[in-house]
Amino acid sequence: MKRTRKSTTMKDVAQLSGVSIQTVSAVINNKSEISDETRARVLAAVKELNYQPDLVARSLRTRQTKTIALVVSNIASVAIATMAKAAEAHAHSLGYRLILYNTDNDSERETKYFKAAVQQWVEGVVFIAAMGRLGQVDILEDAGIPVVAIDRIPDNYSGPAVMLDNFKVGRLAGDHLLDLGHQHLAYIGGPTKIRLARERVAGFQQALEERGIESIAYHTEEGAFSCQHGYLAMQQLLTHQPGPTAVFAANDLMAIGAMRAVDEAGLRVPNDISIVGVDDIEVSAFQTPPLTTVRQSCAELATLGIQLLFDILAEKSLTQTQIVIEPSLIVRQSTTRLG
Repeated sequence: MKRTRKSTTMKDVAQLSGVSIQTVSAVINNKSEISDETRARVLAAVKELNYQPDLVARSLRTRQTKTIALVVSNIASVAIATMAKAAEAHAHSLGYRLILYNTDNDSERETKYFKAAVQQWVEGVVFIAAMGRLGQVDILEDAGIPVVAIDRIPDNYSGPAVMLDNFKVGRLAGDHLLDLGHQHLAYIGGPTKIRLARERVAGFQQALEERGIESIAYHTEEGAFSCQHGYLAMQQLLTHQPGPTAVFAANDLMAIGAMRAVDEAGLRVPNDISIVGVDDIEVSAFQTPPLTTVRQSCAELATLGIQLLFDILAEKSLTQTQIVIEPSLIVRQSTTRLG
């Protein structure tokens, strides 16, 4: 039985015809550069599913509003604020204005803002996912709005994206500490429902296993990517006897919180405990001692995300729609050789 308009979306047409949602939108809007074979396949799927696009919305959508939306998970995060600033700057350089939505890590708010983006007639959306699974992004896809994910890539998303190689992040941190002679290692991580958190600890674990260390000696409970969580987790680690000689924290804020806990316990970084963070936020270089960290270029990540969205809007022939950025280790004074 054919589905009604209510139950049929542009995403359904894309899946049946084996093409992207952007291609379906291009066919429906009678745009060029679509092969006859692809156009026929999409139109056959439209007919089979009885898909009826909203003609009023379609006519409005073809008008350029010169507006895009950036949906972020937590604007209070230094790293995400840096991304937002870079995204706005690059959009502005391309002649577009940017609307910012902050979900505060709430997937329901994320869905609400996706709906708001449609109502604002934005031409495209770049987002940093709230948590592990994405809100109803099909709201955007069915409206023919191109979408690009950056930084946090949800488990249930396979579309255009720009991300850090988070597995390599863990590898770099682990290899560095192991090269310094540390074997009793601890990990302070973020929420495991977030893919990048799982990838960072997996890379760290692999680095240990390749050196003959079966597992991370001390693994704290998961928590927020915050100074507070790093502080409390480090206090917990300091109760172990013997304790770790080195700690990998999954972002700089947690590493900074951990350094505070070490100092309050009457110990010294790095003489007693070496600490590595991730992100290379500005304040990491101004800690006492300056923090060793795995750098991700937040500005580059956001700029590439905006550029990818504009390339999609311009209907460029893209050879790559998932871009992976390489991290780099920045060695400062919070790590030292054991002994």
